[in-house]
Amino acid sequence: MAIKTIILTSLFSLLAMAGIQLSNSFVFDNDHIPQLVTHEILPTDTALGGKNRSLLKWPTEIQTFIKRLTKQYSNSIHQTHIQAKLIYIREPLSAKLLPPIEDKLKSVLASAFPGHSDNIIAVWARMDLYEAWLLTENRTLMELDALSRSGLLWQKRNELFPIAATDIWSEEQDKYETAQLNLHSEIDLLDKSYNLPMSERIERLEKSFLLADNFLTSSLDQTSEINTNTIASVLFGLSAVQQELQQLDPEHRQLEIDSIRRDLGYNEDSIIHMSNLDTKREERWSNGYAYMNSREQLLASNDQVSEHQLHDLRTQFFGSSAETISREEVSGFYRFQRPRYYGRN
Repeated sequence: MAIKTIILTSLFSLLAMAGIQLSNSFVFDNDHIPQLVTHEILPTDTALGGKNRSLLKWPTEIQTFIKRLTKQYSNSIHQTHIQAKLIYIREPLSAKLLPPIEDKLKSVLASAFPGHSDNIIAVWARMDLYEAWLLTENRTLMELDALSRSGLLWQKRNELFPIAATDIWSEEQDKYETAQLNLHSEIDLLDKSYNLPMSERIERLEKSFLLADNFLTSSLDQTSEINTNTIASVLFGLSAVQQELQQLDPEHRQLEIDSIRRDLGYNEDSIIHMSNLDTKREERWSNGYAYMNSREQLLASNDQVSEHQLHDLRTQFFGSSAETISREEVSGFYRFQRPRYYGRN
């Protein structure tokens, strides 16, 4: 279950890592995402009238962004599907704002669209509910035929947006979500591919990611650029891959991990750097396992173990980091009981 969760998390991070917000489960019609740029000719402050005062509190870049939003959407922002599509601006805009981000984000929307900020935030919240539902129902959706899957998707969309669903979601988005589900299905198969050559696993992963990504990037006139780190993270999360790596001694395991990264397209400098990180991780895990064994022996051999004894043991293994380990254990978290993924953590 832990591996499945990590795989799905990596999948839903894919387009964000490629520069596209995945939490927006729809595509633009013909217009493109507003960008944070400063070189475009924009409406003058006079044209914006009474909005001048609300604009002046923002840095120049944010002012430019607000003006572009106003110019492009002021006549249609009252429509729910327009408010929904604008969720695309949330991540790039949030990255430009100082805390508290949510308050500042709402304030930017109020500057661009007076009287509509509350509605926009509420619509975005419903879009987030849809994305969360997609993740939760991933397994069910994968197992349905195309017609049944489409029916279930539209049932949820209409539940969240009774009037605007057909305006928010397009035929292209249906194809994209199908491609994503196909990608999940392929990864499920590869997770159990115990007798498959590593090169074939990599080839199938890259092809599946590219097919899913192309549906969205083509609709946005962007170039598909799958992040190698994403594919590597998913590959090293596969049960079949981990089983093969676990069966190797440390030296040959590292050689195999280096070879996999080379096949993924990493350059030699990156491979050397990541190999050094792997060495440090191996030392950390070995020390952690030794600590857990000593801790278990101490607890088993004493009816009552004092906090002082545990503190001394943590200090012996972790030095100045012992206090961090102590706080984690008080909260019920034991980092060296987590799953170990060679090549990843």
